[in-house]
Amino acid sequence: METLTKLLLYVVQLSGAVILSPVFWILVGIIGYQYVRMGRIKTHLFGVSDLSIVRVTLVSTLFGLLGGLFGSFLMVLFGVTIPGNGLFYILILAVILMMIHPRFLCFAYAGGFLSLVSLVWGFPKLNVPHLMALIAILHVVESILIRLSGHLDALPVYTYNGVGQEVGGFSLQKFWPIPLIVMSIIIGGDTGGGSGLGMPAWWPLLNPGVPDSSNQVYGLLPAIVGLGYGELALTRSPRQRSRLSAWTLGWYSLILLGLAMLASYYPILSWAAAIFAPLGHEAVVHRSLRNELEGPPRYVISARGVRLLDVFRPSSAFASGLRGGDVISEVGGIPIRSRDDLLQAFMVSPNPVEVRYWRKDEQSSQESAERLYKVMLDRSWPEFNGLILVPGYGGEKYLEFRTNGYFIRWIERWKKAKINNNNE
Repeated sequence: METLTKLLLYVVQLSGAVILSPVFWILVGIIGYQYVRMGRIKTHLFGVSDLSIVRVTLVSTLFGLLGGLFGSFLMVLFGVTIPGNGLFYILILAVILMMIHPRFLCFAYAGGFLSLVSLVWGFPKLNVPHLMALIAILHVVESILIRLSGHLDALPVYTYNGVGQEVGGFSLQKFWPIPLIVMSIIIGGDTGGGSGLGMPAWWPLLNPGVPDSSNQVYGLLPAIVGLGYGELALTRSPRQRSRLSAWTLGWYSLILLGLAMLASYYPILSWAAAIFAPLGHEAVVHRSLRNELEGPPRYVISARGVRLLDVFRPSSAFASGLRGGDVISEVGGIPIRSRDDLLQAFMVSPNPVEVRYWRKDEQSSQESAERLYKVMLDRSWPEFNGLILVPGYGGEKYLEFRTNGYFIRWIERWKKAKINNNNE
């Protein structure tokens, strides 16, 4: 236990050195720019942006630092070593795959494909179990970060579900800079009298896969990784969607990590790990997208009143407790059934005004279970501008989420241009 504690402290020290690296803060800046784009989309859709770019970027960076420490400790605990030159090929392939579809920008796809190529042809030379363990641990970290912060600052949107119905929902977009400490093996190294740490007999958990591994010297190397999460929440709240995503991704990660461990001792199982990495990840993504596009939408018009998609903050509406999904049925005793009703009621009602609204009981097993609440709302802030209604009341701007990458869209434009030229 004392050895592991010392090792953890060493990981923390190296992580501190990564944080001081200019490359790390360049990555933080890139992440901040992504949040700037999200803020612009919100302004385009609703005319107001309450997204604090500095706050969101700092929160993501803090979570990324914590995730990096946890991931680094897992890397060292399992004895995962970097795949050498194979990592370069994986990065190149991941970028190429992204051109086909954005979600393919993930080590699960590129690493799985290259692992299969390596198993068949022997090039590039990869330690498949260690590469699969690396991918698994990165996804373990990602699942934890999604659970803790994937729902924060979700972007409200108007879009269409799988049957073309106009629905409200949220685009969950999070990015984290991860300072990661990875391992490398110095072949034929010598401890030179024990200047390093004497690790327990059970370490490493992964078979190093090199001859005479008992006499190898392991070094720790700093690295910087960017993790991202993107998903739609149309049938669930952002918190519910991110919780389910984290749970599903967590199980995928643990299964892949288990296969990697077994494959390090039984090489034939490297095939199973290499196949499961991309196919399992694709199954997770497909299941989530299908559930959100084909399931009963959450943010649609209600017969009980005007349903909210989201509430800007800061505002007295947000401070009073109104949230997305609530259905405003009365304002100052006036029944509310439309956008105009809501606007007129706020204009003629006294200040403060009583607002009655229905809220779904998340603890109930019944889909239709709702409870009636009332709050006193201060109208000194332009409340109506702070309430984002679900689509169907007029004036909405819809987003169509692109499902293809640059390469596929280029082919589609080329085909369209060719058809136009033939018609001429």
